[in-house]
Amino acid sequence: MKKITTSIIATIFSVIGFAQTDIATARAQGVGATVTITGIVTNGDELGPIRYIEDATAGLALYDPTILIGVVRGDEVTVSGVLVDYNGLMEMNPISTATTNSSANFVFPQVVTPIQIGEATESELVQINNVIFNSGGSLFTAGTHDFTSNAEIGKVYIRAGSPLENSLIPMGLVTLIGISSQYTFSTPANDGYQILPRDSADIIQTGALIFTSSVIQSNITTSSFDLSWNVSDSSTTNCNYGLATSLGTTINSGGNTLTHTISLTGLQPATFYYVECYSVNGNDTAFSNIGIYSTASNSSGIIRPYFNHSVDVSVSTGVDAQNITTYFNDTIKAYMDLADSTLDICVYNASDATIAIAINDAYARGVTVRYIADDDVTNTMLSSLNPNIPIVYRDPSVAGIMHNKFIIVDANSTNNSWVMGGSTNWTNPSNLFNDYNNLIFIQDKAIAKVYTLEFEEMWGGTFGTNKLDNTPHNFKVNGKDIEVYFSPTDQTTSHILEFINEVDYTLEFGLLGFTRDDLGLAVIAKDIQFGVNVRGIIEQENSNGSEFASLVAAGVNVKSHQGVTNQFHHKYAIADANSIASDPTILTGSHNWSSNAENNSDENTLIIHDATIANIYLQEFEKRWGELSSTNAIDELINVEVSIFPNPSAGRVQVKSDLAIQQINLYAVDGKHILTAESTTIDIAVKGIYFLKIVTEKGNTVRKIVVE
Repeated sequence: MKKITTSIIATIFSVIGFAQTDIATARAQGVGATVTITGIVTNGDELGPIRYIEDATAGLALYDPTILIGVVRGDEVTVSGVLVDYNGLMEMNPISTATTNSSANFVFPQVVTPIQIGEATESELVQINNVIFNSGGSLFTAGTHDFTSNAEIGKVYIRAGSPLENSLIPMGLVTLIGISSQYTFSTPANDGYQILPRDSADIIQTGALIFTSSVIQSNITTSSFDLSWNVSDSSTTNCNYGLATSLGTTINSGGNTLTHTISLTGLQPATFYYVECYSVNGNDTAFSNIGIYSTASNSSGIIRPYFNHSVDVSVSTGVDAQNITTYFNDTIKAYMDLADSTLDICVYNASDATIAIAINDAYARGVTVRYIADDDVTNTMLSSLNPNIPIVYRDPSVAGIMHNKFIIVDANSTNNSWVMGGSTNWTNPSNLFNDYNNLIFIQDKAIAKVYTLEFEEMWGGTFGTNKLDNTPHNFKVNGKDIEVYFSPTDQTTSHILEFINEVDYTLEFGLLGFTRDDLGLAVIAKDIQFGVNVRGIIEQENSNGSEFASLVAAGVNVKSHQGVTNQFHHKYAIADANSIASDPTILTGSHNWSSNAENNSDENTLIIHDATIANIYLQEFEKRWGELSSTNAIDELINVEVSIFPNPSAGRVQVKSDLAIQQINLYAVDGKHILTAESTTIDIAVKGIYFLKIVTEKGNTVRKIVVE
């Protein structure tokens, strides 16, 4: 039974004519009822404008960004309003009246198991013991993350802007506290249940010795690699490893240190190893999650990008980008024609006859062919395939789409293994010829094997959030570092954020869709950083949640491709292309910078650390950038001497400049315009991160401010 420290909950009275009732009785009245309830609030701004309230009988969500300003965790409030359904969650919206009766109350969480998260616990504070996060050692991104507890499966949801966002997902057993909630589009609404942890205090690690970093792989060769990690107290360095999760081999390096590195040697090329790292301090042992890591292959490591529109070779540093215009289908066919034993295909949508011929030809010469397709697009090409070729369609009951566009040729061959990635669907003529796209081919056995591992999971009927983060991510390909991530399980957005944050001098991006606020803020922060030049092209300028407006408002030099003939379908970014010492890197794949790609859809992302490949993609970007009208870009910002104080502030900031300030615009982090002020004093009521665009007599500037 819940314990709530208050003496007022039992009080019965009326507010504006509606009888006071307990929350369970109020919920039973159903959607559309107007009710008055009293309870204790269990969260504050860390979950945004929503508040959750509970009494001794039940809990309820409250949503009213205006009337609930200032309501914090521990407040006992009396509220009146209408009950509505919001994607499965019953909430009060709008709220007609709200009265705070007392503060500093406390709600003890109910101890439950994952399968008990549902209607019976909705909007209540709960606790789950013996929790292990499936992706322990990576970072919490905004979105859902899977966990297990005593063989039961559950999900947590991290809100954008949460104190937990971009923090380390703990490894080993933890106690999880959070609010039981729901978000679903299903009818009836019988899924989408999730836990909302509020801050780091809601995730309690067991034991005094804990991991304080992820496990990092380095020094990858064909026969060895190193693993490094940090822990909270001095301890020994150890690991268990093997070719399966059963492990089998133990290395005890001893020592007594906070910082650990262990070397695995005598390994086989292009082979995946399962490893559990651990450290011992007296009677206390800290274990990592069992991770999977790859050695390097003996393959050639050839990497060949292609583009289907013109490129600007004037910026080439020696290797010209390949514009193959109307030969995208022929090129895909040519690589399929190389297949001797296996050909695995995983493509969202296809309608091209030339590619169909290549697939049928492969099957006819004895190649084992398998095909994975999405279930909700036309895929007219599939009817042209030999009926004996097996095809698996994505489970339509799972949220999201199968959005991959990759093939794997002869995965088990050292010299003939090829992987195709990039942004191109096989629709003729739209994606293959008309829309702006890229293909990239890599000859490497280890890369082919990791794509095959992902393929096998989907081939077995597991898609979307039902998949696991069960693939290696770091590879050494002909001396180049390559990272591979699959959505929605591998926290791809956290790695895109890392990619952005590591930029030193230049960042270019070309994206069909860009709707993630956390990525938008990262780009803005990098643009504001001295010495960094950011440019971007976005196709979907006006789509729901597009970051285009907020980037423009923050002063980022972006151009819109919306309305231009043929769609800009790329999903790439380029870091420090012309700065060899700064690790030139290219990011490409099927993953748009959106929450649907991060949380629901099947996607793949390649991050290639190589100056030549980065320059090849830069040649494509420069051509597109030069073609777009300058009217789509923001005015170039000048260096404007502006000071803002205090920053961070409690809500009031002063803007000062030696130049005449003509106007100040305040924007939220999602790009929404909040106010325009002619005064140099700005009052902000709600905590958070904001941007000020300051218009002076000699130009504009943008500054980030924090309200605490």
